[in-house]
Amino acid sequence: MKLSKLSTLGQSGLAVAVLALSSGVYAHDTGHSYKSKDKAFVAALNSQSRPEADRKRDEGRKPQQIMQFAGIKPGMRVLDIVASGGYYTEVLSHRVGAKGEVLSHNNQFMLNVLEGRFKNEMGNRLADNRLTNVKRFHKEFGEFALNGEVDAVTMVLNYHDMYNFPAEKRQAFLAEIKQALKPGGIFLVIDSQANEGEHDPKLHRLNSKVVKKEFAAAGFTLADESNVLANANDDHKLVVFDPSIRGKTDRYVFKFTK
Repeated sequence: MKLSKLSTLGQSGLAVAVLALSSGVYAHDTGHSYKSKDKAFVAALNSQSRPEADRKRDEGRKPQQIMQFAGIKPGMRVLDIVASGGYYTEVLSHRVGAKGEVLSHNNQFMLNVLEGRFKNEMGNRLADNRLTNVKRFHKEFGEFALNGEVDAVTMVLNYHDMYNFPAEKRQAFLAEIKQALKPGGIFLVIDSQANEGEHDPKLHRLNSKVVKKEFAAAGFTLADESNVLANANDDHKLVVFDPSIRGKTDRYVFKFTK
């Protein structure tokens, strides 16, 4: 379906709270080879060595379907923006495999907020070199200095927080991501749907039409979208942390291309 400079993310937004198929790399994969790699990925998701808390979140996050939709494949280099405690960093690590790499991004605010909660969670996740293909990428927005070096970027449940900043800063961020991606690279964006009208940052939601408009203005193409995380029972009126809806919000899944 067809469809740069920030110093820190705002505390009110994040305290509570890409993919190019590189044809040269995968052109020689047989169907049998790919199916074997996909089977290995599913086995890794279900492994007891993966944190139990992550496995419990899988039902609501559907990592296998999301990775398939996005086109993340073994051997890719992926930048995970605002990785927080690292749920998606680990999913990506298992998906890209030993020949791939995940740059797990957090800025200083995310490392310090909530008494270092996310820093500690990520430290535990990566202890003893547990995920050997993950590299910590602790940079402020505007300091990435990546020039066509990643196949994909992921940003999950965080783009809405960019609305703590003026439009020009959001465009600077998108320009930085575009610069980081290889030609044809993909930016996977997942966020919680909001009703149309004035944006209410207290709900930690953002209407999908706003995202499409801003990404188009930044030069991205909406290559595809998925309803795999949609929830018709979410009326978009509650803050995403409300116990009745947390982990079950109505979420849009977009695949943009550079």
